[in-house]
Amino acid sequence: MITINNLSKVFKNGAGIKGINLEIKPGKIFTLLGPNGAGKSTLLKTIFNEYKADSGTVTYNNETKDFFKKFSFFTDQSLFPRGIGIYFFCLYGAELAGVDPKEAKKRAKFLLEKLELDKYAKKTFSELSAGMQKRAMLAATLINDPECIFLDEPTSNLDIESRRAMISLLEQMKAEGKTIVITSHIIDELQNISDHVAIIDQGEIKYSQDFDKNTQSLEKIYFESIILKTGQSKFSGLTNFANKESK
Repeated sequence: MITINNLSKVFKNGAGIKGINLEIKPGKIFTLLGPNGAGKSTLLKTIFNEYKADSGTVTYNNETKDFFKKFSFFTDQSLFPRGIGIYFFCLYGAELAGVDPKEAKKRAKFLLEKLELDKYAKKTFSELSAGMQKRAMLAATLINDPECIFLDEPTSNLDIESRRAMISLLEQMKAEGKTIVITSHIIDELQNISDHVAIIDQGEIKYSQDFDKNTQSLEKIYFESIILKTGQSKFSGLTNFANKESK
């Protein structure tokens, strides 16, 4: 289990995350929803020490360090060598992660096939569409066969085919017992795969509960947690202005 206890990271402008407490159960898909700028990416980057936390702890199965080799982090950034073949890039990532070369080749072929990129294995990133590039980056992220996968907006700006392939792989990884954490502001595609839902806004957790796709609606939970609770305060200034102008 991943335990996040009172984790905070606040920037000079006041943005960030404040006193985050979460428990992420093993073998589940944990969905973190929130509007743009809510703190989703900041939370993941603080977990991975890309941002140094102001306070709080992150533990994995009661370990406080040396567990990051069991994690992988898929970021919402297109940072890749455009002239490198995607199969070679996966093998390079495997070497950096200390994966056995024979196992790395087997795993790279498996991942590229699952992400429907096997026909393009020798293609360079510059020869692929944006959706294919993102799928290739996911393959490289998963090359070390991590126990826990963190994905920051994995399906943003993807076409339907790329989205379908990525969701299918996530479902298979869950079936294998992997723990998956997804941040997103796209609700509909996560309705059928989420086991637990947390909602963050203005750097604070507003909701965190197990989720049943058969009896619950992500859209309704999001609406009640964000829109209903904050909508009045967010638009009070506009309402006051309108009332003033109408006089």
